[in-house]
Amino acid sequence: MVSDDVRRKLRWVKIDGEVDLARFPDFLIVGPQRTGTTWLHAHLRYHPQIFLSEPKELFFFSSLKTRDPKRFVSDDLGWYLRFFRDPAWRWAAKTGLSLWKQRQLYRPLVRGEATASYATLDPDVIADIVALNPRVKVLWMVRNPIERAWSHAKKDLVRNRKRRFDEVSEDEFRAFFRDPYQLACGRYGTQYDNWSAQLEAGNLFVGRFDDIATRPEDLMLDAMRFLGVHADRQYLDRTVRSPVNPTETQAIPPQYRLLLEELFMNDLRELKGRFGLSWP
Repeated sequence: MVSDDVRRKLRWVKIDGEVDLARFPDFLIVGPQRTGTTWLHAHLRYHPQIFLSEPKELFFFSSLKTRDPKRFVSDDLGWYLRFFRDPAWRWAAKTGLSLWKQRQLYRPLVRGEATASYATLDPDVIADIVALNPRVKVLWMVRNPIERAWSHAKKDLVRNRKRRFDEVSEDEFRAFFRDPYQLACGRYGTQYDNWSAQLEAGNLFVGRFDDIATRPEDLMLDAMRFLGVHADRQYLDRTVRSPVNPTETQAIPPQYRLLLEELFMNDLRELKGRFGLSWP
């Protein structure tokens, strides 16, 4: 149960009555968007020792401060924890799938959720998460910020709105790239600092989007080891090298690439200097 000390630490999460923290997630998969979180979620969710909430993105922590009407439902911890228990039919389905694929019973050792927008959480919201589970682990995915921004624009401005590229004006693209949230998605140094400052040492996993194409099996096994579950190739699905949730193939027009290079110039330098990450 939640102690009085934990309750006093919470700034944004509300607790109405008694709740069982045993169901609070052991790990979070964070993005930002278009960095491979959907792929990671898709290939971890059927591991017999891993529970992942449904639906994929709950947006609980990322909407606590903004109260975005499209995302915000509740700030009550009890509401959030409802998603971390399998109904009988889902437990039966997962057990049957595990027996069929791995000849093992479905017996989750860790619980988690995947919400890409948690990558850009403010330190005070992260503090609430850590207060509720001081040992929480985070799988954080990174991608070339220029390519990430372009992929996000293709998804939000074209695919989601069922439009063609030529129906999206240049002003719309430029406004999208300059949006404060979009800029925050490319500030990987800030994201890393905000999370690592509050997590226990060794509890932040850095996954590269590029590895999904070049070494997906190794990336998956690394993630399993990080979570403390059995890491074996028998848990790798045959579709591990297939893309998940791709957008239409469309090269970045030169004028947008120049803008994005300008916007993320300092971030690219920081990624190379601090993390050894660089792209052509």
